[in-house]
Amino acid sequence: MIVYVNNTTIRIFMGATAIDAVRRYCTDTGLPLCEGPFYDAWGNLIATDSPMCDGRHIYTTSPHQ
Repeated sequence: MIVYVNNTTIRIFMGATAIDAVRRYCTDTGLPLCEGPFYDAWGNLIATDSPMCDGRHIYTTSPHQ
């Protein structure tokens, strides 16, 4: 499944959560692991165990700052 973390395309497994997507993002980009908070495309806080779906956008900083 394809999701977007900080506007970067990430391929993750079906059933992945927000923290799974961010871990893959950090590994792929060589960044230190971010444990949260995470935000959706509208700037709302989401839980680290929030389920991911194909095409979802999440951010490690608010997209509206």
